[in-house]
Amino acid sequence: MRWLVTLLVVAIVAVALAIAGRYDPGYVVLVFPPWRAELSFVSFVLLLTVLITGAYLITRLAITTLNLPRIVKERQARKEAERQNANFTEALAAYLEGRFQDAEKIATRLVAEPKREMLARVLAARAAHESRAYGRRDVYLSEAKENENPLAALYAEAEEKLEARDYPGALAAIDAGKVMVPAHTALLRMELKVRQQLGQWDEVLKLAEKLAKANALDEATLDHTRRAAHLGNIKRRSGDGRGLLEYWKKLPNSVKTHSGIALEAANAFAASGDSSTAVEILETSLEKNWDETLAEHYGQFVGQDPLAQIEQAEKWLAKHPRDGALLMSLADLCAHEKLWGKAQSYAEASIAVAPNVDGHLALAAFKEQAGQPSEACKHMRKALEICRKTS
Repeated sequence: MRWLVTLLVVAIVAVALAIAGRYDPGYVVLVFPPWRAELSFVSFVLLLTVLITGAYLITRLAITTLNLPRIVKERQARKEAERQNANFTEALAAYLEGRFQDAEKIATRLVAEPKREMLARVLAARAAHESRAYGRRDVYLSEAKENENPLAALYAEAEEKLEARDYPGALAAIDAGKVMVPAHTALLRMELKVRQQLGQWDEVLKLAEKLAKANALDEATLDHTRRAAHLGNIKRRSGDGRGLLEYWKKLPNSVKTHSGIALEAANAFAASGDSSTAVEILETSLEKNWDETLAEHYGQFVGQDPLAQIEQAEKWLAKHPRDGALLMSLADLCAHEKLWGKAQSYAEASIAVAPNVDGHLALAAFKEQAGQPSEACKHMRKALEICRKTS
């Protein structure tokens, strides 16, 4: 289209010059002693145009000739880049299609600009990992990390170290990546998993808050992560009464009354010799949210005033008369206070609600103590039958 327009313009100019030459009597005289030339004005214009055009073409030809080595070099580089792009695309396609050996072979042949070459080595490392060629994988990652911006290599290394349960190695790769991008969400998620495996619960809580601010954890996962961290911290402080109490006081009430955390805290305080606090924790949680598991364990913790515990449990029983776990806790508390009659009654009520091993074992002990070995054996057999059915 451009050539057509050019040809049209040239034709119009030629026609215009022809018409001008027909009616224009002007002429041009060129004198260079001893020569003299006389031309019509139109001929002079045409000659000048030809000379300028010729000079332009000769200049362009000279410039092109001088630049020919550079042009050839650029064209070769462009072809090589296109070839490398095609190879990289082919390697990526092979990896995504599950042809890991092909992907590794193609990716290792790529020699391009540093960023592309580093990505190719990471791709080769991932392909080698899938092929269980861990030695070659480590070599590729080592080469990729020599790049000035090796974030992709560090991320791949952290993933593979985490999968291999090399938690210190994964943490080292994550820390190196965070130096480059401190708020890298995927690295923070991976670090969270590593810290959980290492039991570094204070760090887990900090990371959970960072990820929550970045909207990188849903509410359910965030709550689960926080509870797991609190449980881990409570277990770690078991036996350290002072440290456990300081940590417990800092927790929000919503965490303290969670049944799983309350039970773990009660066990930790009891192990520290503070059964009264353990009882208080269970009572507070049960008042807030009734839980049969906590009710079942309530009788296993005896504080400074066991009779007050029995009284509290009997108040709960008025609201939950068919709770077999609470009935067994009452049986345990009464047995601790040697209230054998009440203990036996509560144990019998518990197995009446739902036959259970603890109830039959308690009744077997009561019957044996009362000098009724045959009845004790009967309850032992029933406890054994329940164990067999549930195993």
